[in-house]
Amino acid sequence: MGRPRARDVGLVTDGLPTGEHNAITDVPGVLVGHVTLWTSDGPLRPGEGPVRTGVTVVRPHGRNLFREKVRAAVHTINGFGKVCGFEEVRELGVIEAPIALTSTLNVGLVADGLVQYA
Repeated sequence: MGRPRARDVGLVTDGLPTGEHNAITDVPGVLVGHVTLWTSDGPLRPGEGPVRTGVTVVRPHGRNLFREKVRAAVHTINGFGKVCGFEEVRELGVIEAPIALTSTLNVGLVADGLVQYA
């Protein structure tokens, strides 16, 4: 077993039961994809590596998010990380594209990828 989940150590944030796997994918219709790039070891050689990065993408449903938006909200925890799209969510209260999580230096590349996907 990997790292314990919040409920495993006695932290309960609400009274709702967990799903079968205690994961976001227990929610009907939610789709999650992930890729990790981990290449070579040793000192950094620009343009060659090593590489340690990844991206996780969450789709709230499998349909067209632009046509069938879902309600959403955002919260800034410490203001240090880079984000794309927060202001639209704050103003409109919806999302109309998949949610992507990645490292700070890849936010722009991932945003470009989501636009190409659309």
